Amino acid sequence: MKKSNLFLLILLALACGACQKTGSYKDKLNINCKNLDPLNLEIKRYDQAFFGIDTANFTDGLKSIQSEYKVFLTGNLDNPRAVDYLKRFATDTFCIRLNEMVQEKYADISELTEDIEAVYQRFRYYYPEIVIPPAYIYVSGIDYETPPVMLSAESVLISIDYYLGNDGKIYDYIGMPKFRSTRCHESYITRDLANAIFYFYIYRSRIQKDVLTEMIYKGKEDYFTEALNPLLPDSVILGYSAKQMQWAKDHEGDIWASLVGENLLYSGGLESYRSFFSDGPFSQAYSSEAPARLGEFIGLQIIRSYMSNNDITLQELMEETDTQKVFQNSQYKPKKN
Repeated sequence: MKKSNLFLLILLALACGACQKTGSYKDKLNINCKNLDPLNLEIKRYDQAFFGIDTANFTDGLKSIQSEYKVFLTGNLDNPRAVDYLKRFATDTFCIRLNEMVQEKYADISELTEDIEAVYQRFRYYYPEIVIPPAYIYVSGIDYETPPVMLSAESVLISIDYYLGNDGKIYDYIGMPKFRSTRCHESYITRDLANAIFYFYIYRSRIQKDVLTEMIYKGKEDYFTEALNPLLPDSVILGYSAKQMQWAKDHEGDIWASLVGENLLYSGGLESYRSFFSDGPFSQAYSSEAPARLGEFIGLQIIRSYMSNNDITLQELMEETDTQKVFQNSQYKPKKN
C-alpha cells in the first residue's frame, strides 16, 4: 500500500472516530421544551373533592363530582352497594388520617405541578405525536403492591399518600419494608411518573435472556427516566439511599470485573436474575452495604456510555433491540479500584 493511501486511511479512521464521539450524554439531555404543551397543566384533586363530601349526604355528594371525576366514579351511584363501599373508605380512620397528612403536606401543589408539567413537556419533545392524558391526585389507602403512579389512555393517577415521607412512621405501621419506604418521598413522584410513561408507551413484551441483555434493558428504562427528569440524582433514579449510591459508584469497576471474570454476563436463569436485578435491602452477592439491583446500576452506566459515544437519539435508543451492538458500541470500560 502506498504511503499516501495509508495516510488517507488513517485520516478517515480518525474522522469516523470523531463523528462517533458526540459529547457527554448529559449534553443530549439539555433540551429546550419550555414552549411545548402543556403550558399550563392542571392537576385535578380527587383527594380534596372526595374527602370534602358531607357523609350525611354522601350519595348526592358523589353525584355532584361524578362528571368531573368519572375515572374514579364509573359505577352506578344509585347502587347502594357501590356507594356503601366508597363511604366506608371515606369514613375509615386510617384513610382519614392519610388524607389529613396529604392536605398538610400538599396543600399547595404549584411546585409539584411545575415538575410534572416539565415531564409532560420533555416527553412531548421526544414523542410529539403522543399526548399524555390529564393527571389526577388521589388518596389510595396505600396498597404498596400497586404502582403509586398508574397511566391509562384516559388518565394519569397519582397516589399522593404514597409520597408523605416516613417521619411519622406511617409506612412502618402498614408493614412496608424499609427499603421501599425510603422511596415514599416527593422527590420520587416524577421518577415514578416517567416510569409509568415508559411502561405504557415504550415497553414491548420481551423474553429474559441473560444478565447482559437485562442490564441493557434496565439501563434503557432508567435512561428514559433520566431523559424526562435530567435533574434527578442517581440515587432517586435507581431507588438507592445516598450511602448505597456512593457504594455502587465506588465499586463500579469491581462489580464489572466480577461480572466479566466470573463469566456472568451471558449467564441466565432465575438465580442470576435474583443476584443482579431483584429488589431488596441489599445485595447478597457482594455485601450488606451494597444496594440491590446492581445489574440495573451497571446497565445505566453502559447506556450512558453508549449515548455519549454514538450519535443516537432517545427514540432510536428505545427502538434498538440488538444488545450486542449497544454493548460493543458503548465502549464501557470502568476502572477497577
